[in-house]
Amino acid sequence: MRKKVIHSLLATVMSGVAAFGCFGMAACNGDKPEEEVHKHTYGSDWKSDATNHWHEATCEHTDLKDGLAAHEFDNDRDPDCNVCGYTREIAPETLSGKIYLVGDSTVCSFTDNYYMPRYGYGTQLYNYINCSEDQIVNLALSGRSSLSFLTEANYTTLQNSITEGDYLIIGFGHNDQKNEAARFTDPAPDHNTATSAKGPSFQYTLYENYVKLAVEKKATPVLCTPIVRYSADTAKYDAANGHITADGDYAGAIKTLGAATNTTVIDLTSITKADYISLGAEALNYHAHTSYNEAEGVKTPTGEDTTHLNYFGAKTVAYELANALKATDCSLKNYVKADIAKPDKATELPNAIKADFVKAAYTQFDPTAHEEQYIGSVAGQSWYKTVMGDVGGKDKIEKFSVTNADGKFTVSNGANNGKFAGASYGFAGAFIQIDANKNFTASATVKIVTKTTSANNQTGFGMMIRDDIYINTSDATIKSDCLMAGAVIDKGAIFSYTAGKMANPKNPVTVAEGSTYTVSISKTDNSFTVTFVDGENTYTESYPDFDVYSVDNDYMYLCLFANRGITVEFSDVQFAITGDSQGA
Repeated sequence: MRKKVIHSLLATVMSGVAAFGCFGMAACNGDKPEEEVHKHTYGSDWKSDATNHWHEATCEHTDLKDGLAAHEFDNDRDPDCNVCGYTREIAPETLSGKIYLVGDSTVCSFTDNYYMPRYGYGTQLYNYINCSEDQIVNLALSGRSSLSFLTEANYTTLQNSITEGDYLIIGFGHNDQKNEAARFTDPAPDHNTATSAKGPSFQYTLYENYVKLAVEKKATPVLCTPIVRYSADTAKYDAANGHITADGDYAGAIKTLGAATNTTVIDLTSITKADYISLGAEALNYHAHTSYNEAEGVKTPTGEDTTHLNYFGAKTVAYELANALKATDCSLKNYVKADIAKPDKATELPNAIKADFVKAAYTQFDPTAHEEQYIGSVAGQSWYKTVMGDVGGKDKIEKFSVTNADGKFTVSNGANNGKFAGASYGFAGAFIQIDANKNFTASATVKIVTKTTSANNQTGFGMMIRDDIYINTSDATIKSDCLMAGAVIDKGAIFSYTAGKMANPKNPVTVAEGSTYTVSISKTDNSFTVTFVDGENTYTESYPDFDVYSVDNDYMYLCLFANRGITVEFSDVQFAITGDSQGA
């Protein structure tokens, strides 16, 4: 302020000089002092170049400059002159520490076999920060909330690794909204309130475990509000798709926390909302797509994911984050690259397509085309039967049996057909088709009727949720992702296949004729909970973001299954749709 007053006084003095005319009247008027003296006039606006500022003469002496002086800045990183407001270009500094990111699937990295795979914006931030790619440490994990992330090894890594001079970008919110004890946090309480009647406080969880951690380690925290979920109905951006739920406003809670703790907030919710409303349906170009349809050589993406970004979308959101940093007081802005530009659709959208993507040779199950497979209505659902996968050949299909009697399903194989091996599976089962956009709960009681063999430890039974279904097909290449609330005899209970490989069961069970178990699977958005009850032992596994959408974009399939020398009876079968999925 002192500098501005001095310059103001100087300008006043110089204006006074201009009003009285040139010094030395004789020089201007010779021997005729009685003639009118020329008075210089100057514009009120500052003129400037890269070095100086001045008021420019508006009279005939255009070469004169009033108040000519060098620009003045508070420090060598201050872009604006204190006197005239001239803005200079500040070369970005080179980051010496690291940027850590924590958050959910909108931030993390993926390995997808999608036509346009998923990318979190954390994977693309290096494009806009003056640092090497390995200086950005993306610890974010799909399906996690600010609460559930605390149980992960990645949180321990954060605690042990972040240090003085580092930055921590915090990007939670999507999964804190889930009505599950492991993930839900309440956005209403402030950061000093640990819990409410509903559950743990969102603001408290963020502050105590992330913001305070960074500050205590002498690192700098940056809070990001969650990106919106795409909707064709723009009104939903002011509701669930904009993270405003019956429990409160999650983006608003983050902004409140930032203001209360003097923590920088990047409002990605507002930024993406404005962008999506402007683009309309074109905003889907930012999102992952599982496959495509082709007509006359033109491929049209299908199976859009309205929550997760693709490469183009992730790069765009990373740009918006970096660009918004420049308007903050956070020192991270000093490392934002000069002249960054929003990604160009024509250039970057083609890069979102997986170059080696191979479309699955799959025909979606049509109940009207397979009436012969119908085996009755149970728990309000139409059930069908099939034999599929690595079952040993087409001639082995008839060795399996799937029947329904009074709501009890019996699945049987009297020989050694089918398997649950490390890299393939084959089974028989009763199944239902479920809308991929629905949440559900399912359960059943399982009884081992006969058990003749467990050759090669490949006999299995239980309840399965999977991506696709094939009718009476012997094909060892069917390796779609699936989750089992079931057991592999002599190996244990609860297992899955991802990318064609089994995640071996670890929960010990004893399988004998007459043994009974309870199995259940529930889905909340993209999260699955799988439970196997063996007498007094209950085994439960959570899968925060399990993919059952990449082959059949529209449906998932619940199966009651068995194979390889075993007869299993499923009774007390329960199923209920519990609502619409909100994605991650």
